[in-house]
Amino acid sequence: MNKKLFRNEITGFIFVSILGTIGHFVFEWLGRSPIVGLFFPVNESVWEHLKLLFFPYFLWSTAEYFTAEKRPAYFASKIKGVLAGMLFIVAFFYTYSGATGNVSTFFDVLSFFVGTATAFAVSYISLNNQKTGSKAGEILSIILFIVISILFFLFTFSPPLIPLFEDPQNFTYGL
Repeated sequence: MNKKLFRNEITGFIFVSILGTIGHFVFEWLGRSPIVGLFFPVNESVWEHLKLLFFPYFLWSTAEYFTAEKRPAYFASKIKGVLAGMLFIVAFFYTYSGATGNVSTFFDVLSFFVGTATAFAVSYISLNNQKTGSKAGEILSIILFIVISILFFLFTFSPPLIPLFEDPQNFTYGL
């Protein structure tokens, strides 16, 4: 086990957990600004809540890249992590809400923290076991981070009319 890498991932988990938790309220706190809504949830949909993991994780990963020990396939490992975390959140939400017929704030909060832990666990395992990486793989991973960001921006204003994007409290979509 690489202790320095493990400490970085634990610190990242704490950072993302705190920023994501605070982020849940930022859109309302800052007067429902559409610009703020690009990075923070504008409603209670599952899709919008993925921003609570994605953007703090992307911020942490970018900062860590410039400050931590260089590792092969860094961004490839990070994109694997965030995708695994977001997939967990979506799967957990639809599993528990489908099984119970109810939406639970407790389970939604739990899924955020477990999804964040999943993201950092996958990232840690990938970074710890990665011996080589390709420049093309890193570029593709960075492009994927950017594409996902663009999708969050686009779907904030013009979401598809499917349940993933529907606010279950108000039955609305996006802004």
